[in-house]
Amino acid sequence: MHIDNQALQSFQANRISRSIRNMQFFAMVIIAIMTLTATQAQAAKILFRSNFSSGVSISTPYGFYGNGAWQQITGTDSDTGHSWPIRALGANFSGIQLITGDPVEPSTIGNYITNTIRTVAGPFGTINELFQNVKLKGDVGEATSQSPFVITRPSTIGDVKDLYFSYWFKYSDDLASKLDSAVTNGNWRAQFSFKTGGYGGNAASGDYRIAINVLKRKDGKLIWLTKGDSDANGPVPDDTYWYETNEVVPVPVGTWFKFEVYWHRSSGSDGRFWAAVNGQEIVDYRGPNTGIYNLPITRIIAHNAYSGGYGPVQSSITGFEIWDGFPCGIGVSCYNFDKTAPTVPASPTGRLTKFSSFGSVALAWLPSTDNVAVANYIIYRNGTRIGVSVTPNFIDTISGSSKGAIYSYTVRALDAAGNYSSMSSAIPIVY
Repeated sequence: MHIDNQALQSFQANRISRSIRNMQFFAMVIIAIMTLTATQAQAAKILFRSNFSSGVSISTPYGFYGNGAWQQITGTDSDTGHSWPIRALGANFSGIQLITGDPVEPSTIGNYITNTIRTVAGPFGTINELFQNVKLKGDVGEATSQSPFVITRPSTIGDVKDLYFSYWFKYSDDLASKLDSAVTNGNWRAQFSFKTGGYGGNAASGDYRIAINVLKRKDGKLIWLTKGDSDANGPVPDDTYWYETNEVVPVPVGTWFKFEVYWHRSSGSDGRFWAAVNGQEIVDYRGPNTGIYNLPITRIIAHNAYSGGYGPVQSSITGFEIWDGFPCGIGVSCYNFDKTAPTVPASPTGRLTKFSSFGSVALAWLPSTDNVAVANYIIYRNGTRIGVSVTPNFIDTISGSSKGAIYSYTVRALDAAGNYSSMSSAIPIVY
């Protein structure tokens, strides 16, 4: 049998080439699967969500300390199922601090600052908002009184490395006229900040701050200013490490807008601080964002009714959310991003337990999925909404029922963007 060596070599070369291509293909598939798995594993998780709906209230001012006091936010939000005070992040306080230019007491604090939850026209119909009103703040250029909406945490539990906040916000119609660029320190209004702490064991003494402010230029235009500095009530001399201005993205006035902020804390080049207004980036700083002592974040001021301009200083907030990372993709704004409804809660079940004067119905279903995340579940009894749950289960109490009474339970999933799933199949319960 004659063997053509050249043909054999060509055949072997082709076979090796095909094998290499196959190996490359399978390697690409494996890498794609690993990338997809990693992406899924790193999907952001919602830590807290509140619309300040019924069930949520603000305490009367307490803990007076001379020039200020505190107000707790408490209760379970009937819209979201999440409860105040916030337990995420190791928080030891979540509410409003009242800081005044003069000594105050319970009978006089209301002359300076009032904070209320009220029902108003919001970005999507009628909503509840947290309304902050600093009435007396001193002359223009004097930033005396303020009302930080703040989350505090002890320094001993470590840092907050990755976090994303979002909320809907509205400035008053006259914001521009309340800022005066002709007066020293009279042209700014605070929006967001965080501060570190823990120096010398004091959680309120830090080495680093990031702050976002609105500035009024001399020509009257409102712009965004973001900076990282050492102004964190600690022993570090004042120093600005970096700052970015944004004169392109408008500062919305008299209308609701979505505010988003994210950070990754690092002492190296992989540090990041990002923020957006109505989906438009106002800052995307990359680089170190820790102080000289590498102290952890102890105060997150989601917003502060605080300004160097004229009073009163007013704020409106709703749709407050906290996630442990970017929800809609790395560096992607969630503004008008999510139009996809969650999947329908599947395989719902119910179990009735009777007691002498009432019955307890334990409901459960398979978790829904969503392109971003499922926020909660809405539970209905005979077509009427009766509750909300952040987990795929719920316990309903029924009383005063006659024997043989029939109840029908259904469930819908809801995501943070307000998209509802279709209704689940009914769960019939006979009392």
